[in-house]
Amino acid sequence: MERVFRPACPAFMRQGQGLAGAVLFLLLISCNGPGSGKKGQKLGADLQIPDSVSINLKELHPEPQQKKRIFMTFDDGPNQGTRNLLTILKEEKVPATLFLVGLHTKSSTEQKLMWEDLQRSPGIELFNHSYSHAWKNRFTGFYKNPDSVISDFNRAQALMMIKEPIARTPGRNAWRIDSTSRTDMVKNKSVIDSLQKKGGYVLIGWDLEWRFNHKNAQAVQTPDQLIAQVDHLFAANKTLKPDNLVILAHDQMWRTPTDSLKLHEFIRKLKTRTGYELALITEYPGVKEALANQKRF
Repeated sequence: MERVFRPACPAFMRQGQGLAGAVLFLLLISCNGPGSGKKGQKLGADLQIPDSVSINLKELHPEPQQKKRIFMTFDDGPNQGTRNLLTILKEEKVPATLFLVGLHTKSSTEQKLMWEDLQRSPGIELFNHSYSHAWKNRFTGFYKNPDSVISDFNRAQALMMIKEPIARTPGRNAWRIDSTSRTDMVKNKSVIDSLQKKGGYVLIGWDLEWRFNHKNAQAVQTPDQLIAQVDHLFAANKTLKPDNLVILAHDQMWRTPTDSLKLHEFIRKLKTRTGYELALITEYPGVKEALANQKRF
């Protein structure tokens, strides 16, 4: 068998082949490196990210927007309309604050029963609206004597056994929450000041009134009109405290089924507004802090 002679590859050629292979390997790496745009590119720790690229975590997970709070308050109960009001609040499952007249809790058998029902009802707050409602609406004389005004409120506070000294002045839109002070009638300012400073009461006024016809007790604004007023006051920042709005209504407005439907409709329309929420008056800004400073009751 004839043997084929294969000359050996010189050493310098073997070294050249190794060098060429190394160069080819480096070229392949550089082609697939960062910025090459090739598919299958491996992302490593040395990947260079341009400075203009950033991720805003707040945009990916934005904080929930704080809702605007609406405080529904009702005055003058227990009287005609209070029973229907309580039923509406229960059916709609919404919080509300009632400012009650001490005299009305015992004026009739029905009012006594309503007073008992109110005390057993969850989700509502009951506070002081004076004992006599300014001597049965004799506002001018009532607000002349600071001591008699304080005495009238104290009588209601004791009769209804209300623990917290939160109150609303009859016939006057007055606020007294620590240093927050506003009075609609300047001539009554000093007397109302004494109700806070000497009497120890935290006084709650209102930003918007659902007015009623005093002849038939029917609501003046429609639910849609009232909603529009709420929207406007928030948008124009015309409430006492930004993003907080207190509505005043009266129990006697809900005496009939037709009138009661208006309150149902208003509450249901509010519920559709995702940016609004209903709250109790003790959650109003500054109230809890003011209560902590009161020592009387």
